[in-house]
Amino acid sequence: MESGLTDYEVTSWNGLSAPTGAPSEIIQRLNGEINEALRQPDVQARTRQVGVVARGSTPEEMHERTKSDIAKWKAVIEKSGLARQ
Repeated sequence: MESGLTDYEVTSWNGLSAPTGAPSEIIQRLNGEINEALRQPDVQARTRQVGVVARGSTPEEMHERTKSDIAKWKAVIEKSGLARQ
């Protein structure tokens, strides 16, 4: 509660996406290669140096995280009363 706010959590993350309709085999191959790269000790060391915890996931987890974050921030925006632009 460093911010002085309760029930307040903000995290950031990065992900890669492919065009709609990309073949599943391609998605799975890219996911496997990316996850393998993220497990490399030099990649882990470098990302930690810049304050990042690098971890891979699955396409399904990324999809669920995206949906969840959209719903979360939509509710925050609606509750704040900010005008839609």
